[in-house]
Amino acid sequence: MSEAKRVSPSQACAAVAKKWDSHHANWLVGAADAPGWPQTFSLHNLTEKDVLRDLPATREWVAGWRQWSAPGGTVEWTPRRWSSGDQELPSRLVLASPEDMAQVLGKGKIWRRAGERYAAWCRQFPRLAGSRAVARHCDDMLVGYGDADFVRLSALLQWLVDNPNSGRYLRQLPLADLDTKWVWPRRGVVQDLMRQLLDGVDDLGFHALCGLRAEPARLRMRVLCPRLRTGVGGLCDIEAPIAELAALQLAPSISLVVENLNTGIALPDIDGAVAFMRLGIAVEQLAAIGWLRGAQRHLYWGDLDTHGFAILARARLRFPNTVSVLMDEETLLAHRELWVQEPTPCRVESPEGLTVAELAVYEGLRANRWGERVRLEQERIAWPAALEAISNALGPDL
Repeated sequence: MSEAKRVSPSQACAAVAKKWDSHHANWLVGAADAPGWPQTFSLHNLTEKDVLRDLPATREWVAGWRQWSAPGGTVEWTPRRWSSGDQELPSRLVLASPEDMAQVLGKGKIWRRAGERYAAWCRQFPRLAGSRAVARHCDDMLVGYGDADFVRLSALLQWLVDNPNSGRYLRQLPLADLDTKWVWPRRGVVQDLMRQLLDGVDDLGFHALCGLRAEPARLRMRVLCPRLRTGVGGLCDIEAPIAELAALQLAPSISLVVENLNTGIALPDIDGAVAFMRLGIAVEQLAAIGWLRGAQRHLYWGDLDTHGFAILARARLRFPNTVSVLMDEETLLAHRELWVQEPTPCRVESPEGLTVAELAVYEGLRANRWGERVRLEQERIAWPAALEAISNALGPDL
């Protein structure tokens, strides 16, 4: 007889847990499309023939349900009048409410706490009643947070609602026990809830939504040309907000973007050149530096992986004459022993702005043509070979 015809207490609890995981957050906020009550779970579909075929297993199964004593649920028993004699078998597990289901799963205490917190929020923030945002973050905020974190989050939301356009930096908020290190990992939760608490803010980012001032984006730049350094007081390595870099009176003929910080720091003097490091997808921000548009040559050297090519494509959309360095199939295959795996490949099908050859390598990496999630980090390439490649790309100007 197939075991699937008899549902043991542990199997029933697993089925209950699966439904709980899928729906408890919607039950908490009273979502209209949440499954109704009671919730029932069938425990068998046995026939007399099934029972007679394996009486010991059936007796063990029945005994298991007679011993079942988890609070919150009701086991319904159904009499059977068979030729072999009368039987009473457990037929359904019935749960009348979310509280019953929580009790069965041993989650009664945390469910009560979640309910109390949700009720408190509905009193404090009526707009959160029935909120999908609350449901989405239920396990984090209403279940997982300690009391201090829940109070801290509630205080933050209240202050932001009361001060919708404060113009302060996050670290300036006058709230006890609140700092950037606590807020920043939770900014997605805060942003989601604030969208529920305010009107017409669907398209705003975290800072604009919360009425806060964002710290200015900063770029790391090295002035590789000794002549250009005289125009910035002899400084070579500069990190500053984009607007301040844009205000400098520089006129480089070459711009070089490298992804790795140490790579950028190690670059030698290059006549007429400035270099930018560690930009990632923020490479687009270089377009705000007006004096870069006058450079005759733009070079990009990034990691030889899918995201490296995606960043190259972004750079080329702002500076169409950008030339890639050491981002070709030959370089990739020549360093096979130094490959690592790219954690999460880029999902973009065909980034606009890549050359035919670059796109072929990009698509090959995404298709695992040379191995699974192949990645060659730029710092793995021998430094003399890297400098030679940069020299070749620049020609006689190096």
